[in-house]
Amino acid sequence: MKRLPALLLLLCLSLPAAAQKQAACPYAAWKSGFKGDARAQATCLLRPVKLYARLGGSAPLPDFLAARIGQRTAIAPTRLRAWLAQQSISEADVGGAVDAPLSRAVGRLAAPMARYFVIHDTSYPNFLAEPIPEHINDADWDFNDFNRRNPALGGGPKGHVYVNRLGDSLAVRDFGTPGYASKLEKDKPSLTGLFLHVELVQPRHSVPGGGKGNDGLAPDPGFTPAQYERLALLYIAASVRKGTWLIPAFHAVLDTGYANGHDDPQNFSLETWSTTVARLTYIMSAPTDAQ
Repeated sequence: MKRLPALLLLLCLSLPAAAQKQAACPYAAWKSGFKGDARAQATCLLRPVKLYARLGGSAPLPDFLAARIGQRTAIAPTRLRAWLAQQSISEADVGGAVDAPLSRAVGRLAAPMARYFVIHDTSYPNFLAEPIPEHINDADWDFNDFNRRNPALGGGPKGHVYVNRLGDSLAVRDFGTPGYASKLEKDKPSLTGLFLHVELVQPRHSVPGGGKGNDGLAPDPGFTPAQYERLALLYIAASVRKGTWLIPAFHAVLDTGYANGHDDPQNFSLETWSTTVARLTYIMSAPTDAQ
């Protein structure tokens, strides 16, 4: 992983907030979301997240996502349910019953249904000055065991579903239940319910010279193939419940402009995830012998 010189990092950290401010995606409150069509919104909300939450520029979406975001899913809940059963995956582990409605924005008449699928990383545990252990992708790493390290314990906002580095998932909250996990929703409580939140387990350690206790450095690659696979399945399951492909977003981009904002997900490959979503979608959409 490329590291910036310590002096440069200290200078970046000392910049005034106004100098560090980045353009947020244009918001349109009357639409209960962001401006533009679904693809335009996703293009803005999926800008790459770099060190210290600095955002890369907008880039074209991967072809599969670009062609489908905001469009009908064309996967029947019964088909998804049968596929999950074949894989011995519980519907509870993918956010709840695949034929149930998603959450709706709270505190509104004729509240709209969830529109956004927000990708986070846990940024935990923080190994500080120590290197990240080499066995974080193995079953014997404590944080891959939800029985020993349950993310539902402790205070603060929580995501709907957590995915460990083995690709196992734990639903803390059904996708049909509103719950906030971003500064945007905390600032605008009536938006809670429009966003579904998925947390990917990712440890961190400190940037040398970047401030005591910082958690700026993530593993590279940031996530495992199994995590991308389960995240793709969660996105498909949520979109099937909606009937249209949800608008994906990165947590850090969603909270751009807020003080003490977030920097996750780090080292996320949008291309890898899109390819995985495409592969699973084609498998589920392929004709069966019974058809």
